[in-house]
Amino acid sequence: MSYSKLLIPKFKELYEKQDILTKLTSKEFLHGYGYSEIHCINLIGKLDNPNVTKLSSKLSMTRSAISKIIKKLLTKKAITSYKKKNNKKEIYYKLTEKGKVLFDEHLKRHSAWEERDRKFFQQLNNKDLETINNFLNEFNKYLEKQIIELNHKE
Repeated sequence: MSYSKLLIPKFKELYEKQDILTKLTSKEFLHGYGYSEIHCINLIGKLDNPNVTKLSSKLSMTRSAISKIIKKLLTKKAITSYKKKNNKKEIYYKLTEKGKVLFDEHLKRHSAWEERDRKFFQQLNNKDLETINNFLNEFNKYLEKQIIELNHKE
């Protein structure tokens, strides 16, 4: 059996278990928001003067896709829009009180996830950790290349 046939099902299982754990550990009020919406909220909470261009770049998504997410978040009252006094053309976004609660919960969830998994990695020896680190570096480079290629097709 080839390694790709062995590893791909393991990755599928890993992603599915991560998804189950995320759903089990997330607060009920996060359930009405998709992955992209929560990550958009996260960036709006972190960036200075976030706009569609900045968000699409950081999330590796098209401006059109970000605009759709923004529309949903505005409807759900998680964000609000504003313009700068010296630039009436560009539209920026900031979190509402509801959005700040979602932002904070997302950060807590990530911290809990990191702490949970840190316990596992502390059990591994340095040689295994180095091998895993090298593999993940290469796999992330591969995934980044795929993202860039797909973004250029749109």
